[in-house]
Amino acid sequence: MYAIIDKRVSETTIKRLCNYTEDIFLFETRNITYNSISGHPDIFIYQEDNNLIVAPNSPQELLFFFEKHNISYNFGNTNIGYELANTTAYNCVATRNFFFHKIKYTDPKIKSFNREKKIFNLPQAYTACSLLVVNETVFITSDLGILKTLKQQNLEVYYFSPSQIRIYDHKHGFFGGCTGMYENKLFFCGNILLHDDANIIKNICEKHDIEIICLDNSYLYDCGKILFVG
Repeated sequence: MYAIIDKRVSETTIKRLCNYTEDIFLFETRNITYNSISGHPDIFIYQEDNNLIVAPNSPQELLFFFEKHNISYNFGNTNIGYELANTTAYNCVATRNFFFHKIKYTDPKIKSFNREKKIFNLPQAYTACSLLVVNETVFITSDLGILKTLKQQNLEVYYFSPSQIRIYDHKHGFFGGCTGMYENKLFFCGNILLHDDANIIKNICEKHDIEIICLDNSYLYDCGKILFVG
């Protein structure tokens, strides 16, 4: 199993992540999109299990990494840029039966891939940044609009304040963006225990037999998710 993570994370994060992966790709881009999200994998890559749909203008080094490890992927139609429409096209969330996004911004390839699922048209286009899937019917979000929409659909959803989540160039980041899920392990870029809402996460993880792994000893950092592939 391999990991993709923002190159700007701490050395401690990388060292600890090495204990769980065979190889790590440190993601970065220049002059493609905003600095705050320029190293965020979930802006350029849509993932559902082992299915990857990647922005055509993703860095060539990422594609070399995929080829090196025999990781299959497909290109989407949308190039990443500086507008809402082309920074959110791949920032979607899916489960086996559900698909979550602000649909008018979804890349056409991703729409086609998920056409048979129940579609949740959300008010927040940065969906993967803001929403974590615990399992098919349990979710955690740092966005009040997503919270309201999922509650209206009778899904089990919990709110996690983004106020103490760090990100470059903005007041705060989002909950989904500081996490990564692999099998029964929930990884955090930073230390979840430093957050005021830590008990919410601890209780959910205990209930669903999920192990919490903190990759650093500082406050949570929105790194655009830790993607596990391969």
